[in-house]
Amino acid sequence: MQSYLQKAGVRFNINVVDTMCKKGLGLSFYIFCLLFILLSVIYFTDNICIFPDKGHFYFLSLLVALYLALYIIRVVRFRILRSKLREDNAPIVVEAYAIVLFDLSSQNCEKIVKPKKSAILYKECGSKKPRFFTGVVKNKIEHHYYKDQIARVFIDRKHPRFYSVDDDKFYKTVSEKLQKEQAKYEISALEGKLNAVSVKKEK
Repeated sequence: MQSYLQKAGVRFNINVVDTMCKKGLGLSFYIFCLLFILLSVIYFTDNICIFPDKGHFYFLSLLVALYLALYIIRVVRFRILRSKLREDNAPIVVEAYAIVLFDLSSQNCEKIVKPKKSAILYKECGSKKPRFFTGVVKNKIEHHYYKDQIARVFIDRKHPRFYSVDDDKFYKTVSEKLQKEQAKYEISALEGKLNAVSVKKEK
C-alpha cells in the first residue's frame, strides 16, 4: 500500500512518462472523437437549430476540438521525451522491490481510498540512500515481478519527476530462458514417447 510506504519514509514520483506512452489514446479520447464527429454532422447538415443558441454549439465544438488537440500533443510530447531520456548512457540500475497499490487520493494525499491502480516499485541498487521509482501504472491490482528483476531508469536530470523505466531486456532474457526450458521439456517428452514405442516393438 502506498500509505504504508509513505509512513515508512519511502517516497517516489509516479512514472508519468511510461504510463502515458503505454496508455496512448485512451477511452476518453475516442469518446470525444465520437462527440466531435457528431457535432460535425450537425454542422454540415445544418441542424444547429437543435441547440437553444448557436453560441452554445460553437463553444462546445471549440472545447471538444481543444481537448482532442491537447490530448494528442500530450501523448506525442511524452513519447518524444521517453525517446530522449533513453539516449542517456548512464542510467540508474534498479531492482524490483514490491508491488505498490495506490490507496492515497490524488486530490488529498492524506485521504485513504480503495486502491484501483498499481505498479511495480523499483529500488535503486548500490546506494545507502536509495531512490524509488515505479513502472507503468495500471488500472488494476494484478501485477507480477521476478525476485531478481533488474531494470534501468533513465531520469531527467533537470526535472527528476520525469523518468522512464526500461525492463524490456530483463523480460526478454526471462522469456528466452523459459522457451529453452520448454524446448528441453518437449524434447525429453518426445524421447520418452519414442523409447516407449521402441520397447513395444521389441516385445
